[in-house]
Amino acid sequence: METQITYTKARTARARLRGACLVMTIPRHWPRAEQDAAIAKFTKWGQKQSSALAALPVAPSAPPLSLEVLSDMVARINAETVQVHYAGVRIGNARYTRLAQVNLKTKILTFSRHAIDGMPERALRYLILHELAHLIHPNHSSAYWAVVCKHMPDYREQRKIAQHHFALAAQRGETPEPPAPEKQAAPAKLPELQPGPKLPPGFEQLSLF
Repeated sequence: METQITYTKARTARARLRGACLVMTIPRHWPRAEQDAAIAKFTKWGQKQSSALAALPVAPSAPPLSLEVLSDMVARINAETVQVHYAGVRIGNARYTRLAQVNLKTKILTFSRHAIDGMPERALRYLILHELAHLIHPNHSSAYWAVVCKHMPDYREQRKIAQHHFALAAQRGETPEPPAPEKQAAPAKLPELQPGPKLPPGFEQLSLF
């Protein structure tokens, strides 16, 4: 596995998988022994995660998902589950950072094309539900996960599949073009749709992982 180590002024060490690369951030002020221990721990974790992801099924190639189709899916899943108010749906090209995100000020949901194209249907349903649920709980608290679990009991497995699919797409480095130029799509109107709770200040965007 390829590794990338950056030494910074941060107080804590961090690691994440970026495609096939394990990216680590290590505090430069730590003693060398602690730095080496953190690197060894993260390397073991990265290898375990890579093996687990490699064992997951790979979806066959599929044509790019249009904004219209995605917006219809979001509206349908919202109506079937949390029934929150959102302002629209966008498709972005985030390759390494986020599968999807919701802006809590504008209430616009943005999904990475690398994530949505070819993703298994149930994993994509999880991804959409994940972002919609943030309009109820703007965090990853136990209350938030209870909402997700209520509507998708197997969300943990679907999250792994979504992560695996996104990692493979990022590794390929391909950004397929949508079938036609797309604009932001507004959500379908739902009867008696109630707005979500008032959000505390400071919450602007939340990412998936």
